[in-house]
Amino acid sequence: MSNEVFMNYWIGQEPTGPGKSPQLNQIPSYVDIVPLAFVTIDDQYQLSFDFLTQQNSADTIKGWIKEVKANGTKVLLSINSDKFVSLPDVDTFATQVAQAVTDWGVDGIDIDFEPPSANNQLVTVTRAIRQKLVANAIMSSPIYFPWEYYPQSFIRDFAASLDYISTMDYTPYPGYDNTIQLVEAYAKQLGSYEKLLIGMSCMQPSNNNATPLDDVKKLSAWEPTSGQKAGAMLYTFSYDIEARPKGGTGYPDGTYTKTIHDNLP
Repeated sequence: MSNEVFMNYWIGQEPTGPGKSPQLNQIPSYVDIVPLAFVTIDDQYQLSFDFLTQQNSADTIKGWIKEVKANGTKVLLSINSDKFVSLPDVDTFATQVAQAVTDWGVDGIDIDFEPPSANNQLVTVTRAIRQKLVANAIMSSPIYFPWEYYPQSFIRDFAASLDYISTMDYTPYPGYDNTIQLVEAYAKQLGSYEKLLIGMSCMQPSNNNATPLDDVKKLSAWEPTSGQKAGAMLYTFSYDIEARPKGGTGYPDGTYTKTIHDNLP
């Protein structure tokens, strides 16, 4: 059993069922954390669950959440938006997020701020959400190459409220060496590797928007020369199937998920 964390997204836009993408409750129990993609922020700065519930109802997904948690896996709501830095009332929004965590019965929040910018309101919002959540709630965030150039003080202030930061430098995939170089650059900005999950993708292999399986093995097993990474992230369990309309992996269903599990230290 790995001593590192395995985070694996599940996305609500994919049809589920026999011959389609897996249901949330089919995620293996060895996956430690599953963020649900995506909750969004509408023009009135209210959380919207329309994207997440495209193929399955909120009640169905909430039922699956209970099953997944019973297996020991933590579940997060992943909020994807560029509106984190334009919220007119941060405290009200943070309260709304905390209520959503309660209503959905999840274990925390994933903050997917795209496109990113070094805007200090992101730090303020993240701190406010952390303060509204229960003490053992999990908070995470994915980052990619622009973050390498943001002020170190901004990145460290943002990361202070988070348990994990996952990298998503895989669209297009820059290659193994460049991926490691970026991880090392983020670790330098953060001051350590202890919160970093190396991100991998099985999104669209035919368009180079995926991590080759041989590199998945190497990235999962990789460790820095000093310290230890937090673990690995896969985007996404829903795409980890042999064939799908937008491009399957070409491997048996669940191959990427199992490969990461088998190769994490």
